[in-house]
Amino acid sequence: MEYRRLGKTGWDVSPVSVGAWALGNQWGDLSDDTARDTVRAALDCGINLFDVADGYGPLLAEERLGKALGSERSSVFIATKVGNLGNRQGHAQAYTHPLHIVSACHASLHRLGTDYIDLYQCHQADPDNVEVFLEGFGILREQGKIRHFGVSSGNADVIAKFDADGECAIAQIDYSIVRRGAERAALPLCLERDIGTLIRGSLGQGVLTGKYDAETRFGDSVRSGWNDGERRELFLKELAVAAAVGELSRPGRGLVELALGFVLAHPAVTCAITGAKSPDQIRANAAAGAISLTSEELETIRECSADMT
Repeated sequence: MEYRRLGKTGWDVSPVSVGAWALGNQWGDLSDDTARDTVRAALDCGINLFDVADGYGPLLAEERLGKALGSERSSVFIATKVGNLGNRQGHAQAYTHPLHIVSACHASLHRLGTDYIDLYQCHQADPDNVEVFLEGFGILREQGKIRHFGVSSGNADVIAKFDADGECAIAQIDYSIVRRGAERAALPLCLERDIGTLIRGSLGQGVLTGKYDAETRFGDSVRSGWNDGERRELFLKELAVAAAVGELSRPGRGLVELALGFVLAHPAVTCAITGAKSPDQIRANAAAGAISLTSEELETIRECSADMT
C-alpha cells in the first residue's frame, strides 16, 4: 500500500480509510464481534486512518472503535467530529461557547479510550459560529488533547474561514463519480492551501458498489429517504451513471475499483473514506484503493458523469 501525505500534518496515511459510521448501527445492526473484526481487518490491510464522530450511533461508534483498536491505538490516526450529536439524537444542540467544544472532546476521548485525538473536525457544513469552534480547537491543542483540526464541509467559503490563520489541516468533502460538485471550488482550494482531504461518500453511499438496482428499497435510517420523491429520482439517475461506468469493468477492476480510482486520481485528494460492515468489505476496499486508472478510463468516467454536480 502506498501512503500519502495528509496536507500540512506531514503524516503518511493510507489512501483508503475506514469510515466508522456503520459501527454505530445506523446502516444496519452489527454485533460487537463483527464491529471488532472489521476494524482488525483494516489494521491487517495496512489502513491507518479511522474516521468517526460522536453523532454516529450516537456515541456507539466511538466506543466500539476505541475498544477494537486497543493497544494498536498509537499506530493509527483517529479523526472524530463534533457539532452534530444533538441532531442525531433528535434535538438541536447549540455550540455557542468554546467550552462546549472542549467538553465534547473530553467525552469523545473517554469513549475512544485514548488521551489524544489526531484530527478533530467540525461536524457542521456551514456553522454560523466558526470562531467558537476555532477557539475551542485552540484550547484543546494547548491541552494536548488534539493534534490538528479540520472541518467536514464541501463549501469552499467555510473551509477558507477555518483556514483563516493557515492552521486547518483537513477538509472532509463529499465527492464521488455521482457527486462531482467539489471539483468546482472546494478541491482546488484545498490543493492551493495544502489542506489534506478526507473524501466521504466515495462510493456514493453504496450506489457505486453495484449492489443496488431500481427495485431496491432502503430500510436503514440513513437512506430511507431515498425510497420516494426527489431523492428517489436522484438515486435512479445515480444508478444510470453507475451502470454506464460499469461498462468499463474487467476482471480485477470492477465498479468499486473504478469509483475509488477516480476519486484518488484527483490531485487534491489524499484519502477516500470507505464504510464497511464486515472484514470482507474492508479487504475489498483496501485492495481497490491500490489500483490506478488509465487516462482513457478517467476521461470516459468524466464523460459518463458530466451532469453529476
